[in-house]
Amino acid sequence: MPASVQLSFIVGWIAMLAGGVAFWAMSRSLPMSEKRHGVAAMSIVFVAFANYFAMAIGQGDIMVHGKTVFIARYTDWVITTPILLASLAMMATPDLSRVRTLIGALIVADIYMILTGLVGNLSVAPNNYYWWGISMVAFLAVLGMIWGPLRTEANQGHTAGEYSKLAMMLTVLWIGYPIVWLIGSSGFDWITLTVESWLYLVLDVTAKVGFGFVALAAARHVRH
Repeated sequence: MPASVQLSFIVGWIAMLAGGVAFWAMSRSLPMSEKRHGVAAMSIVFVAFANYFAMAIGQGDIMVHGKTVFIARYTDWVITTPILLASLAMMATPDLSRVRTLIGALIVADIYMILTGLVGNLSVAPNNYYWWGISMVAFLAVLGMIWGPLRTEANQGHTAGEYSKLAMMLTVLWIGYPIVWLIGSSGFDWITLTVESWLYLVLDVTAKVGFGFVALAAARHVRH
């Protein structure tokens, strides 16, 4: 593993761990009804910390068809992205039972998106591009639910502004992942593994630590 790639993983686990400690401190001042946002934020970054730490010490990757596939990235995403979506749903409504079917559909589509992306990463051309396309269909379904029925639910309460801010942040950042996948080692291989690793790092830290800070700040002022 190139030292520059390993450095990105080291920075990653430090950032995730620091984020988790910060979220723990922030959660202490949240109203009891909103402490669930703190639990979600801490869960996300501590899962990411474990996976980044694994990659930093040389675990969580395999060689397939002459390229390095970081399985730990996918184990991170398949756990943390459903929690991110649940966090978004919690901002939309205080009563998750009202949208449990929608949340279930969101999580299924999300996991399908991640796993088909992994299959693509394990494949060679042109199959990898086929799987990328299938993953993107699931991604569009996720976005459709976020900006469709879940947003409608948020608009019925008093958190429409907070919800829209978080949904836009998540959407913009998540669009970056399939782009890096496509131009990186999983797809066209237009960028080096080092550049790819640092791009994923920026996306991960912003989508997890950054999202958590915004969600917890919003939760302090939520009045459902």
